[in-house]
Amino acid sequence: MKDNRLKCFFVVAIMILMNVGLHTNAQPVDSIQYYLEIAGRNNPKIQSDFLKYESTLEKITQAGAYPDPTLDIGFFLKPMDIIDGKQVADFTLMQMFPWFGTQKAAQTEAAQMSKMAYEEFRLSVNNLFLDVYKQWYELSSLQQQLKNSEANRRSLVQLESLATRKYSSSSANSDNMSSSSGSMSDVLRIQLEVAELENTIESIESEIIAKKSAFNALLNQPSLSPVTVPDTIIKTPYVFNIAAVMEQIEHRNPRLLMINEEKLAYEARAVADKKKSYPTVGIGVQYSLINKRSDMLLPVSDMNGMDMFMPMVSISLPLFRGKYKAQQKESELAIMSNTKLFEDTQNSLEAEVYQIKHELEDATRKIELYKKQSQIAQATYRLLVQEFISGKNELTNLIQVHRQLLDYTFKEADAVAKYNTVVASIKSLISYNTPEQFNPK
Repeated sequence: MKDNRLKCFFVVAIMILMNVGLHTNAQPVDSIQYYLEIAGRNNPKIQSDFLKYESTLEKITQAGAYPDPTLDIGFFLKPMDIIDGKQVADFTLMQMFPWFGTQKAAQTEAAQMSKMAYEEFRLSVNNLFLDVYKQWYELSSLQQQLKNSEANRRSLVQLESLATRKYSSSSANSDNMSSSSGSMSDVLRIQLEVAELENTIESIESEIIAKKSAFNALLNQPSLSPVTVPDTIIKTPYVFNIAAVMEQIEHRNPRLLMINEEKLAYEARAVADKKKSYPTVGIGVQYSLINKRSDMLLPVSDMNGMDMFMPMVSISLPLFRGKYKAQQKESELAIMSNTKLFEDTQNSLEAEVYQIKHELEDATRKIELYKKQSQIAQATYRLLVQEFISGKNELTNLIQVHRQLLDYTFKEADAVAKYNTVVASIKSLISYNTPEQFNPK
C-alpha cells in the first residue's frame, strides 16, 4: 500500500514538473525534451491511463472492507403472549467476519492489480515518447533535406549563370552557330534541373506540413500549431551494450513488470480463494421488545414486560467443496499461464534487442558510407565545374554528379534519423522516459 502511494506521488510529480519545466532553465522550443514535456502533459491517452491507475487504488480499500452488517426487524401484528409479557417485535443485528487473512489476501490482490495498472501507464508513456521521438527525427530529416535542396538549388542557379556567361562569350567570339546552340542547350538543361529541384522542395515542404500535423496530434494541439525543428539532424551519441540493456529490461521493462504484477495478483487470489473455503463467523445480538401482561389470571414474575437481549453467533458451513476447489484450480492455472507468458515476452524482447543491434549497426554503416560518398561527390563536383569552365568536360557529367550529391545527402539524413529512432526504441525498452526519471528527490 505504501509502495502504491509512493508511485502515485511520483506520477503526480511528473505532471507538476511538466507544468513548471523539468529543469531550472526552460527548454528551448526546438528541443525534443520540450515537446516530450508537452506530450506528457497533454496527451489524452496518458491522462486516461493515469486516471485508470488512480481508480485501481480505490479498489484496495474496497477489498479490505468488512461485509455490511445485516439488521432484521420483525413485528407481530398481534402481540404474542409469552410467560412474562407480550412479545411485540424482534430486532436482530448480525456482522459476518471472513476467515482470518481473507481480507489481507484480497487487499494484496487489489494492490498488485493496481501496480499492474501503473505499469500499463508507464508502457503508455514509453510508447508515446517513442512516437514523439520517431516523428521528431522524421521532421528533422525532412528539414535537413529541405536545407540541402535549397543549397543545391543555389548551386544550380550559379551553374546556370556560369553556363549563360559561357554561352554569351561563345556567341560574341565565334561565328559557328552550332557551338552557340550547344552552349544554349546547356543553359536550358540546367533550367530543367532547377525546375525539378524546385518541385522536390515543394514536395518536401508539403510533407513537413503533414508531419507537423501528425506531431501536433501526439501533443494534443491544433494541427497548425507551430513546431520548431532544427534544420540540421545530428546523430545521437550512444554506446550499445547488449548485456547491460538486457539487465535493464529485466528490471524496468513495463511489459515484463505488468506480467509479474499480474502473477503476484493471481497468487494473492489463490490465497484468498483458499481462505474463502473456510467457515465465516457471524457475531450479533437479538433484541426482543416485550410489553407487560395485563391478564392477571396467571402468576406474573418480576420479569413481566422486561425486554430481552440475546447474543448470537452464526457460522457458515462450506460443505459444497466443488466450487472452492475450482476457484483454487483456476488461480493455479492462471499462475502457470502467466509464467509461460513472462518467458515468451522475455524471449521476444531479447530477439528485439538483437534486431535493434542489427539496425543500429546497419544505420551506422550507412551514415559513414553516405558521408564518405557525399564528400567524394562534392570534391568531384568542384573538379567537374572547373573542367566545364575550361571546356574539358560536358555538362551531362556535371549534372549527374550533382544529382548523386543531393541523393547522398538525403540518404545520410534518413540514416541519421533511423539511427536516432533506434536509439529511442532502446530507451523505450529499458523504460528510460518514465515517471521514475522525474523523481524530485
